[in-house]
Amino acid sequence: MYAIAPYVPDSASVASTRSASTSGRLPEIHGLRGLALVLVVVFHLFGHGRVSGGVDVFLVVSGFLVTRSLVRRADGGRLRLSSVYARNAGRLAPAALLVLAAVAGATWLILPESQWLDVWRQTVASALYLENWELIANHLTYGAAGPDTSPLQHFWSLSVQGQFLLVWPMVIFLISRLLRRSGTSARLVMVPLTVVLTVASFWYAVVLTAEAQPVAYFHAASRLWELTTGALLGLVPLGVPRRLRALGAWLGLGLVVASGFALDGGVLFPGPWTLWPVIGAILVILGAGTQSSWGPRVMLESRPLRFLADISYELYLWHWPVLIFLMAILDITEVGWREAAIVLGCSVLLAWSTRAAVSVPVSRVIAPGLPAGRSMLALGAATMATLLVAVPVVGAHASVTRDREQASQVFGQTDDLHLGAAAFGVVERVPDAPVRPRLDVSREDMGEFFTDDRCVNRIQDGKGADELRWCELNSPAQPRFTVMLAGASHTYQWADTFLAIARENNWRLVVAGKGRCRVRFDEAKDTPCYRWGRSVIDLATELRPDAVVVAGTHTHYEGELETVPADQVAAWSEIATAGIRVIGLRDNPRPGGSASATECLAVNGPESGACDLRYSQFYQEQPVGWESTGAPASMVHVDLTPWMCRVETDRCPVVIGNVLVYRDGSHLTSTFMVSLTPMLEEALQEQASWLFEAP
Repeated sequence: MYAIAPYVPDSASVASTRSASTSGRLPEIHGLRGLALVLVVVFHLFGHGRVSGGVDVFLVVSGFLVTRSLVRRADGGRLRLSSVYARNAGRLAPAALLVLAAVAGATWLILPESQWLDVWRQTVASALYLENWELIANHLTYGAAGPDTSPLQHFWSLSVQGQFLLVWPMVIFLISRLLRRSGTSARLVMVPLTVVLTVASFWYAVVLTAEAQPVAYFHAASRLWELTTGALLGLVPLGVPRRLRALGAWLGLGLVVASGFALDGGVLFPGPWTLWPVIGAILVILGAGTQSSWGPRVMLESRPLRFLADISYELYLWHWPVLIFLMAILDITEVGWREAAIVLGCSVLLAWSTRAAVSVPVSRVIAPGLPAGRSMLALGAATMATLLVAVPVVGAHASVTRDREQASQVFGQTDDLHLGAAAFGVVERVPDAPVRPRLDVSREDMGEFFTDDRCVNRIQDGKGADELRWCELNSPAQPRFTVMLAGASHTYQWADTFLAIARENNWRLVVAGKGRCRVRFDEAKDTPCYRWGRSVIDLATELRPDAVVVAGTHTHYEGELETVPADQVAAWSEIATAGIRVIGLRDNPRPGGSASATECLAVNGPESGACDLRYSQFYQEQPVGWESTGAPASMVHVDLTPWMCRVETDRCPVVIGNVLVYRDGSHLTSTFMVSLTPMLEEALQEQASWLFEAP
């Protein structure tokens, strides 16, 4: 998802050696774009989440071409902002808006209703070159292609470039205006300014990558240094000996090709390791234009690379949504060679058609010598086209949002038609009564405290990943007992349920959560999870709760039955040694896939039973024997699976008592958990009776 739209020079073709010699255009760079695009597509198809470094190549090349063209016009007194913006809009907007319209329609036809709102919101953000900020605002991170991945995530990089193309021409224009009377070239100010921006942005990228790499990946300020590095190459031509240029170009190509294989850029970029593909792109640019017979020019000017470079922008736009929608249609989580061939064939055909029917005709209308009046007309046309795509989507977004807000008002509420766990084995389905929560909003039915940053640390890597965050959900003046929930999401998803019991029984309730980190002692002692777990035990030792509640077992998506990890047992033993009782909650089944249960129900309906899970897929016939795990003798095990599954029928329904059990592929809905409150309290009274005795 990390290709970026290449900057299109004044002429549609830059691949001719003859034109290169007369106009200063560099055909090697055109071929480099084609090569980078190949790498991007290949890694999207087969990289399993790794990135190729192609986006970084495109950023450097774009910064180089844009700056070289703008400064040349500024020094010649021919730089008009209206013309620049109109030309950029005319080249970039038509194809992008066509793809956005197609994605919006395909989303309605192919994707489940639960994904509509997110995709439509991203459609508007992409049309306005704000997709990178939309992804940051919604805490979305880089991941491999899958049927649940947004078909518009790849627009983040186009948004970064769009923001650069909006601001950079204005900066150069203002500087050239200020220097006009003195007759000084804009380069005199642009060079030191660009150096400062490059250093500052690189420093910010390093810092932000260490603190919050997923944010840094999409952040315009942490990506700016790659664009301004290319800009410096356009501002300061470097004289490099011919032989060294050819050798450097080959070395640069090697770095570009090897980047994705040697580095996991999805978790390392845009930090210091990003220099690998950036330096590769720099070496190819510095080596461009040489007539050396042993340089890479012949390869980079080859017809296949020229063709791919010519359609690179359109192919970038199309290949990702084609891949995502194909995976959704086929219901697959990764593609093989056959599916890859389909994606490539369809994407190339769509890209070529879009270029021939849309991009080239529009670019011919917006010619290099466009008068000011026609510039404004072209810019207005691009704006109107954007509005034609964005306004209907905004209207649909607002309507769906209102509808979803109304549906979400019943989260966590049960009634006579929606009994949830209380109806298991009695009246599991009341005909004609709607399932609660509604399928399209079920992902949001997660309880009040599931994403509370006061109680839960969701940072996975870098600075703050091991920070202990905890809060008191219930703080009576004279609590009878103190209960502490500690662990990953399969523990703190119970926060609202425990809160109801705590209020009724006058408990002090403490929650200390960290996404994907159970309280355990890893073999690798220097991990954020280990350090966080140590802090949890220190907190428990300080607070002296009457019970620490943890996830007592671990279920798996497929291929492995319920386990009790030894590293968790070691942590429980240390807590018990400190004189604190531990309560282990048996883990719930995991449907797998972020929307597998809801998608199945949308197709088959809740009455069919076709979406139910098998008990034997997750559990042994009898619960895990605690005596054999090494768990502390004082530890108690609370098992609520009898209210979710039937051993005798090997069945775990996804709808119980007209209540949807799973909000995603792993977690229970808050509504179903509320229905489990009486069962949980009864189990605690039986297994942890000391919490209900008089203090």
